Amino acid sequence: MDINDLHHTDVTPKPAYHNANSLIRLFFVVIFFMIIVGVAGSILLFILKTCGLKSPLVKSLVKLIAYIFALLISLKYAIRKSKEQEGEYFNINFDKVPKWLFPVLISCTVALFFVMLVPAAGLINLIPKPVAAQKLFAKTHTKDMFSIITLVIAAPILEEILCRGIVLRGLLKSYPPHKAIVISAIFFAAIHINPWQAFPAFFGGLFIGWVYYKTQSVIPGMVIHATINATVSAFLFLPSYTSNSLNSLGIPYYIILWLLAALIFSMGCILIQKKILFAPESTV
Repeated sequence: MDINDLHHTDVTPKPAYHNANSLIRLFFVVIFFMIIVGVAGSILLFILKTCGLKSPLVKSLVKLIAYIFALLISLKYAIRKSKEQEGEYFNINFDKVPKWLFPVLISCTVALFFVMLVPAAGLINLIPKPVAAQKLFAKTHTKDMFSIITLVIAAPILEEILCRGIVLRGLLKSYPPHKAIVISAIFFAAIHINPWQAFPAFFGGLFIGWVYYKTQSVIPGMVIHATINATVSAFLFLPSYTSNSLNSLGIPYYIILWLLAALIFSMGCILIQKKILFAPESTV
C-alpha cells in the first residue's frame, strides 16, 4: 500500500453511530419521539372517542399510524446525522440476495422461535409479568389487521433499516464483527423497553445481525424479523386451545421438538456460512 492509499484511508469519515456512546444518544432520541407521538396519538384517540368513533379498529389504526410516524421521525434524524458525518460515504444497503436464502431464513427463524420458548418461559417465571403489563400488552397486540400490519410489515421494515442498516453498519466499521453484532442486538432489545420482549429480541438480533454481516443487506433481516413477528402473532391470535397445545405434549415430546428445532436452526446457519462466502473484513 503506498502513501496515497494510506492518506485515503485516514480521511474516510467515521459513521455517526460507531460506538456505544452514540447509540445511547440515539436510544433516548427514539424513545423521546415514541413518547411524543404516543401522547399525540392518545389525544387524537380521545378526540375521536368524544366524536363517537371508539371502534377498536379505529384505535388500532391510530396506533399503527403513530408507530410508523415515530419510527420515520427517528429514521430521518439518524439518516440526517449519518449524512452530516459521512457525506457521500453513507448508504443503506438493500442489496439483492440469492432466492434460496429466503426459505432457509424462514425455516431457521421458526426453529429459533421454538428453541427460545424454554428460556422465554424461564424468564416469565423468574420475572412474572405484572397484571398492568399484561393488560397493556393485550391492548397493544389486538386481533385485527392493523395490528398484524404493524407487527409483520411496518416493524420489520422500519426497525431493520434503523438497527441494521444504520446502527450495525456503523458499528462494523469500528468494532470486530462479533462485538458489533452483540452491541447492535443490545440496542435492538433496548428499544423494545420491557424485558419480556427485550430478551427474545436480543437473541433474534444476534441472528439478524450475523445474517446482515454475511449478506451486507437489510432485506434478509426484514424477512427474519417479519417471520418472528408472524410466528408470535400466530400464537397470540390463534384460539387458546391451539396456542397452548405445546403444554399438553409432555416433557419427552417437548424435548424432541426442541432438539429438532435446534437441529434445523444449526443446519440452516451452517448452510448460510458455507454458501455465502463474502463477508467484509473488519476495519479495526
